Amino acid sequence: MRLRSVLLLAVVFALATAATGFAQRPGEIFGKATDTSGGVMPGVTVTLTGASLLQPMVATTGATGTYRFPGLGVGVYTIRFELTGFKIFVRDAVRLESGASVQINSALEISQLQETVTVTGETPVVDLRDTSKTARFTQEALQNIPSARDPWVIIEQSPGVAMDRQNVGGSASGQQSNFVARGSAMSQQKWNLDGIDITDLSATGGSPVYFDFDAFEEMQVTAGGSDVSMMSPGVSVNLITKSGTDKLKGSGRFYVTPEKFESNNLTDALRRSGATSGNPIQDIRDYGIEAGGPIKTGRAWFWGSYGKQDVKVGINGFYLTDTACLAVKAAPLNYTIDQIRSCLNTDQTVLTTYNAKVAVQTFKNNQFSFYFNGNQKYRNARDASDTRPGETTYIQQGVQNDALGSPYWKTGMPKTYKWSDRQILSDKFMVEFSYTHVGNNFVLDFHDPSLASVQPSYDVPTGVWGRSYQQTVYVRPTDSIDVSANYFLPGFLGGDHTFKFGGKVRNDIAHTENQWGGSGYVRYNASKNVIGTTTEAQMYRPYQVEYKEMNRGLYFQDTYSRKKLTLNLGFRFDYQNDQSNPAAMKAHPFQGQMTGSGVPFTWLPAISYPSIDSDVQLKDITPRVGLTYDLLGNGKTVAKFNYAMYASQRGTGDFSSTYNPVGSTYVRFPWKDLNGDGIATANEIFPLNPTTGAVNVLSSGGNYNPDNPNFVGVTNKNDPNAKNGYTHEIIVGIDRQIGPDFGVGFSYIWRKYGNFFSSRRFTTTPGDFTSANYAALVYTPPASACVNPGARCEAVTYYQPNVNYPSSYVYGNLPDYNRSYQGFELSVRKRMSNRWMMNGGFAYNNAILHYDSAAAYQDPTNISMLNGAQFAEESTSSGLDNVFVNAKWTFKLSGAYTLPLWDIGVAGFFNARNGYPFEAAILTPSRLNRAGTATVILDKVGDNRLPNFSTVDFRVDKTFKFNRVRIMASMDVFNLLNGNTTLAKSRTMNAPNGDLIKSILAPRVMRFGFRVTF
Repeated sequence: MRLRSVLLLAVVFALATAATGFAQRPGEIFGKATDTSGGVMPGVTVTLTGASLLQPMVATTGATGTYRFPGLGVGVYTIRFELTGFKIFVRDAVRLESGASVQINSALEISQLQETVTVTGETPVVDLRDTSKTARFTQEALQNIPSARDPWVIIEQSPGVAMDRQNVGGSASGQQSNFVARGSAMSQQKWNLDGIDITDLSATGGSPVYFDFDAFEEMQVTAGGSDVSMMSPGVSVNLITKSGTDKLKGSGRFYVTPEKFESNNLTDALRRSGATSGNPIQDIRDYGIEAGGPIKTGRAWFWGSYGKQDVKVGINGFYLTDTACLAVKAAPLNYTIDQIRSCLNTDQTVLTTYNAKVAVQTFKNNQFSFYFNGNQKYRNARDASDTRPGETTYIQQGVQNDALGSPYWKTGMPKTYKWSDRQILSDKFMVEFSYTHVGNNFVLDFHDPSLASVQPSYDVPTGVWGRSYQQTVYVRPTDSIDVSANYFLPGFLGGDHTFKFGGKVRNDIAHTENQWGGSGYVRYNASKNVIGTTTEAQMYRPYQVEYKEMNRGLYFQDTYSRKKLTLNLGFRFDYQNDQSNPAAMKAHPFQGQMTGSGVPFTWLPAISYPSIDSDVQLKDITPRVGLTYDLLGNGKTVAKFNYAMYASQRGTGDFSSTYNPVGSTYVRFPWKDLNGDGIATANEIFPLNPTTGAVNVLSSGGNYNPDNPNFVGVTNKNDPNAKNGYTHEIIVGIDRQIGPDFGVGFSYIWRKYGNFFSSRRFTTTPGDFTSANYAALVYTPPASACVNPGARCEAVTYYQPNVNYPSSYVYGNLPDYNRSYQGFELSVRKRMSNRWMMNGGFAYNNAILHYDSAAAYQDPTNISMLNGAQFAEESTSSGLDNVFVNAKWTFKLSGAYTLPLWDIGVAGFFNARNGYPFEAAILTPSRLNRAGTATVILDKVGDNRLPNFSTVDFRVDKTFKFNRVRIMASMDVFNLLNGNTTLAKSRTMNAPNGDLIKSILAPRVMRFGFRVTF
């Protein structure tokens, strides 16, 4: 009785504590055994062998003659069918890719002798069960197609996906890219490593680590049509790492991209328009080794890797600070390109990665595995740009301490590890359990400790920083437990059922420490401050916060197959909640000392806070329905339909930060630089109006009430009845195999996004501050402010509140606002066979914003330019700004061919897309009533765009064979045609840098490499 109770509790725990689930669907091989007349054959023994299996898998066909092998990894398999009185049938060289369902049938012949028939046939290209839109990248695609050797450039090759930056030959490999597809937000992406969700929920939707490119066996990118294992509507990236086998094998590589093999793509016109230096590569080196093999043949394997990338690039307008180079920066048109490049500062990133994996057959039908990843990133000038000179950039490096002990952090290598155990209970029932820890910890530090006491300066019109910046420490450990199970039930209700169920429990901690240099910064509203004039000082209280995000849930799906029809029916349940852990902060250094108004002023006092829950518990049930129909009955033409509802992915502290008063709190006051040193001191800040005695706050942020500065607590609220964001999706399409290993597909996609969250400001009660509280004003910037040839000095209408802009807000659903999407995709794929391969796709996208009433917004400024316009999310990652990611169309085509003589390979990648929106704008004067300035967009978003982008990459390689050893020498040419497309411009027209180019495509560059495999 006790044993039965323990087993019952174990099952309840596995289901009740499940959550976001496996976003990678493992592969499967399935099929039917018949005789030569087509009659089904139960009782056939089916044996699966392959290099990726420690031991063979065995199944017996049921009453319908069907069998299934679930949970398979990437690899090449052999399937053997045996039944007394019939010839043994062997299907050889069946290739399985990540997440694919491959159907292999057999027709057994009667024989009195023990004969064997071996068939090596083509592996089907069309998936009879999968309704998702998935791009799969095999070893041939990863290694042979010219790329910058990081996962983001592979994601870029997927149909319909738009990236926020263009990575020419590794020029952008020092920082991960943001990307979107089908109108989804960047925060909704999912990252999965060997089947486990590792998505960063603090930088929501990002990857928590960097990767060794040669550690990947395969990559899978899914942009929609996902089954119940995917919670959110964003792009899902599945990274499958290599494993050991019963044979020792491995590889080593060395790639170098030197500056002397780089072209110049700057014209005089581009230089006059702000592209003074371009974005050249200075030097990139990539080297490493990976190997795996048997510990004990058929029982235990190992695999490990070491990789290092050293990326050195130049950034447009980011110069050295010696006298000669400052002269170049001041008048770049007076110097040659070589002189300019010699004065460019270096943005260097060093990525060091260790991987290790062990798999053990512990006992019959049980396999245990362990995976370890150690990753260290060092960057000497993160956020470098023409507006962020060297002293204002960050030094980035890893933080070692995952446990949040004392001290909270120290530099070192973050670590990720995973334990998993798989049990095959029968030939129809398999269960897998895993535990994963992700160490996602790093610091963005001052260049010198002395800068911690130096106040930065900020020029508002140009966005240029100076003198110093800030330090931020991130400690973000993640722990998760995953359970998944598969059960095969043939011959029930007229067909075969494949049940998939399971889930996850996941906890994320986000500990953040922050301090600004000098506890704040000074703001100039003109290009140079004048002694005695009033400008602004924005003061920050150093803070330390810690949030905990909790995800729970489960999923269930039945895949029902009968004749030509396959039906997928499923649902998932997700629970999301977060809390703020205890925190305490010291008072601002100027606390009680500011006397610019003649009266000491108390503000931003010391504060502490206990743990508090967010009051918002999101519970979502999302259904999935998929249908495929084999139109001709030969598995080569399949019609597909999919309906999916997705729940939005929330980040750590998304709700509990509403109640945490110790976060990033600032107050902006008038400031007079009385002594002309450019530093705001306590006696130069005017917290009170000298005439009226009223609080003289220009703006504030965080949980701070300037009318009651000594209040320790919050007046903000979360709406406890808020509902999570949702996405409805419908896909209708058809896939067709038109030759051996060659397939095409067409899909129409419709989506609707709703239940968006927003902070709705209020004065006394929620709902009392609306668009009716704003008055329209007209501003015409002086012609002298729009100094560049393309800058537009247009009169604009903006809105100013009639009352003080409220500091209190309620965080909840935004009424009468939604986003719609319609598009279609055409894809083509040819697997590597007969010496060639190809992947390509064209996508048309239309993502529209809808503000259906005045209730959908508070500040009317820009609504006329947003309503009915394109959804174009701005990416601001690591020095990147003014990039609004939205392409109405994208086209990608890659391919490789091995010449029949001399083993010479050639390959190429053509990438083109619509130019991203350029949101030209006018910056208004500071508005009254604490509303700050407004940035008024001049065009409907999507109507004004940067130039269309296209580029070609090319590769040639030669392989030398020495028994088992292969040595490949390669040369890659990136941006073959030396394009110079403008990728970003300064958008504030009435600023000295208005309409000037911030970034262009990096020039043509060559990479040389050697790769050894054994």
